[in-house]
Amino acid sequence: MSTTLARVIEFVGSHSGVPATKLNAHSAIDQDVKIFGDDIDELAEALAKEFGAPVGQWPWHRFVDLNEPHALTSFFVLWRLLTWSFRGRLSDPSPYERLELGHIAAVIDRGEWFEP
Repeated sequence: MSTTLARVIEFVGSHSGVPATKLNAHSAIDQDVKIFGDDIDELAEALAKEFGAPVGQWPWHRFVDLNEPHALTSFFVLWRLLTWSFRGRLSDPSPYERLELGHIAAVIDRGEWFEP
């Protein structure tokens, strides 16, 4: 594991509340770490300060929901819990592309955005 990747994992873990021991290079920001909305702005700003990378210019909209959850979120969570046995899963698949921590580290190392 690269030094940058180890730092990114530790950094994202501390900002997300997910223990760094549960994260790896293939952990995705939306699907695995569950960072979205204003939290992604805060993470991008903190990554920029920590690593000096222009992460605010990355195409975050492709990888995470930049909006805060709807006020009916608790209703949808309850609906998913009540209907999961019919649907075969608790949550809907994410419509966003995967942005993995390994790719974030690679972009930071390269110093410019490139496609995953």
